Amino acid sequence: MRRVQLFFVGVVLLCMSALAAEHPKFNETLHAKASPDLPVYKSAGTLSGSMKSVGADTMEELMKLWIADFRQMYPDVTIDMEAKASGTAAPALTEGRAQLGPVAREMLPNEIAPFQQKFGYAPFAVRVAGGSFRTPGKTHAIAFLVNAQNPIHKLTFARLDAIYSKTRKRGYKEVTTWGDVGAKGEWANKPIHLWGLIRPNGIANFVQERVLENGEYKDGITERTTVGSLPALDAIAQGVAADPYAIGYSGFSSVIKGTRPLALAVNDNGPYYKGTFQEVVPQTYPLSRVVYIYLNLAPGQALDPKIREFLKFVLSKQGQQDVEKEGVFLPLPQQMVKEELQKIEEHSGPDKVGQHAGVKELSPGY
Repeated sequence: MRRVQLFFVGVVLLCMSALAAEHPKFNETLHAKASPDLPVYKSAGTLSGSMKSVGADTMEELMKLWIADFRQMYPDVTIDMEAKASGTAAPALTEGRAQLGPVAREMLPNEIAPFQQKFGYAPFAVRVAGGSFRTPGKTHAIAFLVNAQNPIHKLTFARLDAIYSKTRKRGYKEVTTWGDVGAKGEWANKPIHLWGLIRPNGIANFVQERVLENGEYKDGITERTTVGSLPALDAIAQGVAADPYAIGYSGFSSVIKGTRPLALAVNDNGPYYKGTFQEVVPQTYPLSRVVYIYLNLAPGQALDPKIREFLKFVLSKQGQQDVEKEGVFLPLPQQMVKEELQKIEEHSGPDKVGQHAGVKELSPGY
């Protein structure tokens, strides 16, 4: 039996080697426009002072656009930006080296823990743009891929959870074979082989939060990381293409011959979404993603007016047009903007709170 397993693994690796190639530079051809119904930002008066932003280098161009346009309205405000990696935001906020923490994914639990231990509350997250549709490295929507021979074409989150999670928080039965999630005939007793990313990882964390409801991953997942010129998500796609019984999460740019993305539904009664551009832009595809700016903001504390107005600008029509101009990230849908503005409004506080932070005149920003 051991020899058979080793032989099978060898065949898979040989097939992956044959498929391996350097990932070509991906240039997105599909672009979305900001909603025309977003609020137009108007100057809140005169602001002065400085802020520092430390975080995601993948958001650097977007942050530059926001900062430049914001400073046209408030030339007495300076914003220093340090763009390295998403993982630099949490330490900078924890240590007080930054007021803005752009993160092109959800913060990881091991990033939040030191902050929470120090302050007693979690970092405050504001969604500022949609992730990309399918651009590698740009917070793209996540696809679950199966081998092209697989008879399964769609899955619910409950079944995906049972496939990947040992805790099965969504309540579906234990799953070990493709028959357990609906396959018939000769596929009913075929084992499910799991592919994923080495953790900790932002995409693995996103899947764990969104699909597994923060449940525990199963043991025995074949996990990949980027090695040389082969990106990890491409390696997962190649593994799925080489193994008829495999499933793995990846991006839509990694779909290759021999693989097929599944249609997904959050609930058992649907609707199912295929992850088209038209579904990702409005965030109706359930594995669409967003990018954030994190802050150190205690419950009940009023936002520094400079930060408040910057965030309101980012979430305005002009700010989301900057997302449109950047061309890879996607503008937020109107409802999501409304929700984030409400969060900011709840922390606006009386005008007098900000008068000690460089505010000479303050009026509503819209």
